Amino acid sequence: MSPLVTAFATIAAAILVYRLIKFITRPSLPLPPGPKPWPIVGNLPHMGPVPHHSLAALARIHGPLMHLRLGFVDVVVAASASVAEQFLKVHDANFSSRPPNAGAKYIAYNYQDLVFAPYGPRWRLLRKITAVHLFSGKALDEFRHLRQ
Repeated sequence: MSPLVTAFATIAAAILVYRLIKFITRPSLPLPPGPKPWPIVGNLPHMGPVPHHSLAALARIHGPLMHLRLGFVDVVVAASASVAEQFLKVHDANFSSRPPNAGAKYIAYNYQDLVFAPYGPRWRLLRKITAVHLFSGKALDEFRHLRQ
């Protein structure tokens, strides 16, 4: 066997072992029930041409709160008004932050800017400063020539 084929086989085997170990040791989250996802595309084939009809059909099977994997992204779907109200009114502080973004960590100096900062006291302070100084009536009048 040529050295090139051996190198590629070794690299492929190492990647396979790494992925297998990562899959086995990942922490299991307490997620709601949902359909079993396919290996790479997740639950995208379950969506169909009209996604809201497909979600309603899945909700009849799995309940009003379900877990879907869309590609490599985990999504929790609230398929009834009462469950959506629980998300948006009762538990709003738990779900108000953005999911972590690997690129934003480096672009925004470890999530220190307003756009990528997680919800909390620092984000509220940055938003207050922005609202008071950048979007005040006086500031908007001063930047009118830039907007036109």
